[in-house]
Amino acid sequence: MNERKARPAGLFIGLAVAIIFLAFAIMLWIRGPHLGWSAEQRIIVELAVLSGFLVSMLLIKYLELVITWVASLGVMMKTRHYDANASKAPSATGTAATAAMTISRHEALRDALRDRHGWRWRYRERWILITGTEQLVNCLSPTLVSTSFALTTEAVLLYVSDKLSATDKDWLSQIRRLRRRRPIDSVVALTSDTESDPTLLAPESLAQRLTRIGRALRWAAPVYLLDLSPLESDAPAPDEAIGLTWAGTRIQTNGIKASLSALAMNLADAGVVRLGIDPAQRSAAAISQHIVRMQGALSARICQTAASQFWRHAVHGMLFAPIDAAAMVPHVAPVRTQHAKLWQLVASHCRKVHGRRVGFSMSSATAWLVTGALFVWILGMNLSGLHNRATIRSAEAALEQSRQASDRTEQMLALNNLGREIDTLEVREQQGAPWSTRFGVNRDGAILNAMWPGYVSAAQAFLMTPVRHALEAKLMHLASLSDAEIADKGNVQADAAHDTLETYLMLANPARAKTAFLKDQLMDTEEPVRPNHSELSPGAWADLRSQTLAFMAAHLGTSRGGVSLTAPVDQSLVASTRQTIVSVRGIQNSTDALYEKILDDARAKYPPVTLTSLLGDTTSHGLFTTSETVPGVFTRAAFEERISRAIDDASARQNVTGDWVLSDTKGNEANASALKAELRQRYFDDYARAWENFLNSLRWQPAPSLTGTVDQLLLLGDPQRSPMVALMNAINYQASAGVTSQSLAAGLLDRAQQLVGHDKDPSKREQTTVVPLASAFGPILRLTGSDLVGAGNGASALHAAGGSDLSLSRYLERVTAMRLKLQQMVSAPDPDAMSRVAAQAVLQGKTSEIADSRDYASRVAASLGGQWAGFGAVLQAPLDQAWQVVVQPAAASLNDIWRDAVVVKWNKAFGGRYPFADSDNDASLPEMARFMRPDSGVIAQFVATQLAGVVERQGDRWVAAQGPNQGGLALNPEFVNGLNRLTWAANVLFPSGDAHVRFDLRGVPTPGITDVRFVLSDRDFHYFNQKEEWMPFEWPGQTLENVTHVEWQTAQGGLRSALDARGRFGLIRLLERAQVEQQDSARYVLTWTPDQAAGTPLRVQMRSEAGAGPLEVLQLRHFALPARIFTAGSMKPATATRAASERAPHTGAQ
Repeated sequence: MNERKARPAGLFIGLAVAIIFLAFAIMLWIRGPHLGWSAEQRIIVELAVLSGFLVSMLLIKYLELVITWVASLGVMMKTRHYDANASKAPSATGTAATAAMTISRHEALRDALRDRHGWRWRYRERWILITGTEQLVNCLSPTLVSTSFALTTEAVLLYVSDKLSATDKDWLSQIRRLRRRRPIDSVVALTSDTESDPTLLAPESLAQRLTRIGRALRWAAPVYLLDLSPLESDAPAPDEAIGLTWAGTRIQTNGIKASLSALAMNLADAGVVRLGIDPAQRSAAAISQHIVRMQGALSARICQTAASQFWRHAVHGMLFAPIDAAAMVPHVAPVRTQHAKLWQLVASHCRKVHGRRVGFSMSSATAWLVTGALFVWILGMNLSGLHNRATIRSAEAALEQSRQASDRTEQMLALNNLGREIDTLEVREQQGAPWSTRFGVNRDGAILNAMWPGYVSAAQAFLMTPVRHALEAKLMHLASLSDAEIADKGNVQADAAHDTLETYLMLANPARAKTAFLKDQLMDTEEPVRPNHSELSPGAWADLRSQTLAFMAAHLGTSRGGVSLTAPVDQSLVASTRQTIVSVRGIQNSTDALYEKILDDARAKYPPVTLTSLLGDTTSHGLFTTSETVPGVFTRAAFEERISRAIDDASARQNVTGDWVLSDTKGNEANASALKAELRQRYFDDYARAWENFLNSLRWQPAPSLTGTVDQLLLLGDPQRSPMVALMNAINYQASAGVTSQSLAAGLLDRAQQLVGHDKDPSKREQTTVVPLASAFGPILRLTGSDLVGAGNGASALHAAGGSDLSLSRYLERVTAMRLKLQQMVSAPDPDAMSRVAAQAVLQGKTSEIADSRDYASRVAASLGGQWAGFGAVLQAPLDQAWQVVVQPAAASLNDIWRDAVVVKWNKAFGGRYPFADSDNDASLPEMARFMRPDSGVIAQFVATQLAGVVERQGDRWVAAQGPNQGGLALNPEFVNGLNRLTWAANVLFPSGDAHVRFDLRGVPTPGITDVRFVLSDRDFHYFNQKEEWMPFEWPGQTLENVTHVEWQTAQGGLRSALDARGRFGLIRLLERAQVEQQDSARYVLTWTPDQAAGTPLRVQMRSEAGAGPLEVLQLRHFALPARIFTAGSMKPATATRAASERAPHTGAQ
């Protein structure tokens, strides 16, 4: 029944342990990244948790036993409570006496044994604990109850009552302290059928008593049951040991019964013999009868005691002893010696069996831990031995493979494998070997030392020698070239030679080797070359070669066991190569290296300066921004705190050395002052360049709305909150780097003397130190009115700055004026109308405050020059943006006016009419004159009145006006091109206001044509192969018919007529059908082929007075007036293309 209960308890314990470990593992996996653990570390921790879980699962059975023991404590506590109440003395005096008695008997026992056996008194004799009622104990040893111990020749007898009172427990604790390793050797439990309380004979009661004794002693000793049989006889019983003993722990009822039966038979036989000798010797026969009578009860008592539910006791004997029936009455008698055989039997048998610990024991736990540690260590040594043996064999195989390699492919594979083995061992040496290879037998260091000479030998033969020969071949080729041939290829050839020489020297001087550089250079040598019939593909060979050369470059100069990987060099070749490189490019001044070192030492102390950190409490959000930064070393704080002192120290040491590749010795000492000046000049050049890049990277953040622009201008123009003011102040501060207080004070004094007119003699003036950054920051410093400009550039620069009207304060005033103007527009009832009026005034060429402000901003930006163009654009952008938000409504309004006033009427007058469309209806020449007259036409007047500031006329061509007021408009290129087409045509068609074009015609002789007659309006042109003469014509003519046609006659045929056209544009229609060939600037040849079958052309020559004469009208064919003046998109002004002005030959219809 108990076993069936144990299984669910173990199951529940296992589930609980699994849940706890699972939750703990999940928590560690999630929290690992927050604790800085890598993936490998988390896996190791999880494996450790898994190992702990497996160990816990193995210990669940023991944990179950502990829990069962804890559960049984409840029963034990109740028993102890009962015993404590039963053993309470009637008074405090009795309790004190009991305690004193316990102490005295403990000391008495110790003293007696010490006197008897000396310092080895604890384990010289067997200690036997007797438990039972006082009556039964008195029958065996009358003084044992009073003294609690008795010394015999065979053993030490200890007594504890069957009640196990508090005094008995204290006595047991004293015994445990006297003999810690093995408190007692056996327990003898007394039983008898004469017990007044039958419950004392119950196996459960006996087992409970033994359990309590074992817990008190923390030791479960072998148990012997001693049954006392009353004997009514006056003769004393003989001193003999009667009973059964066994060494095994498994007890079977049938076996016990059989043994008891055999014992009873033996005793019966012995009793008969003794009775025949002496009738008073009845003890053997009486015990035999007692065993036979109590055989079942005795066997049951033994088995049930051994298999009790309280504790499984190791019962190893059932003994019997006769006692006098009269002795059952309490009395005081001396110790009887007739039971010496009995104690001797118990003492001798308990040497064959052993007890066990009860509960936790530090010694047992320590022993188990030591045993477990030894087991783990032995297992680890075996595992480590296996791993290290595998490592040794792998290393031996790699070395043997490198020795046995016959061709280059095998050598490459063997060398790469050997390098991997060495790399693995080096990683173990640096980061620690795996746990499986430790445990005292790790030999990684010895293996590495043994492998290294083999690798060096293989690498020297297969890698180092071919690479060295390839480098020497390159250097020899360089030495064979002349300086002129090398110089023709620029610095590339010299730099390549320098790198090759540096690589060559690194092979002999590994202390200067740089792994990354060396690997790249070794790869460029293309050695070792892949064999033609190699089993490796070119890609695999290249990858293998890269790995092998990289390993060699990383281990160049490594020494193990006195063997290192180096290569000898040809000193004569090195010398000649150095001379060649030096003669081509010269010895590079190592001031560069010193300068870079100064900056590198200071760079970590000064972080990059951002726009936010530069402005401090002032924010530029919404105005301008940049993602660039200024290196922290190029600030005034860095220069004054570190850079200046570093330059002084470097120049004082004068330890500038040459390039080690080109020279083995140090260079000549440089002059300290010259070196200092050179370093400072280079620093300030880079300083100015860094600030130039930063300020030119600033970008204005546009606000397309009028209100947003007003808010931007309000913040920009506020002297107290403007980020531009804060930025200028920061620039002034940073630009003063390198200016000493003495030089600045002297400059201020000199300026004051100039202003008051004192000390006019320049030779008597104190010469001030030049400000290092005055030239670079001069344009910006002049805007801010900084004194650094005068201190750095003298009186002329100061006068130039003072004589100019450009300054930051006036710029801010212009910004404020523009902002006030825009605020008026915003607060007006119709902001769009007001902004349109203001913009139109500017577009019409009138002066205004807006135009002046934009002009001032552009001059401020231009004053900064090209060096600060990006920063100047930021200064100009706010006012340009303000103009843009004002001019956009005006542009839309002008587009509407143009469309309504001109385009609509134009389309109404000329829509669907020739020459603007393919139609039989001709356009009205008076209407065309009204629109197209160069000076008084509708279009010319509109442009003059509405677009005076947008486009301007240059001769007979319209172009976009150049000026600051067009920056916010995108002029439609088609509009300008259309104006030019109309203007060029109008200049020819309407020279005096009305349509009047004069031109001349002259016949051209044509084979096969005998007569040609042209009827043009009211005049005829007749040509019949006579002398060519010019005939004048006018267009349009005065006749009302306006009939135009051509008549001709050939040598083989009669008169023919074709190309008829009517109306005022009949001539233009005829010209449109001709093929035009320009001969010069005034003459054109017109060719018609009316009879396509005959293929005979009709040709005539035309000469115009102005332009192309009537041919100019053809420019108006399919012409459409642009509907918009301005377009959306780019704010860059459009320019008229010149393509339209080119007088290309006009091509008529074939």
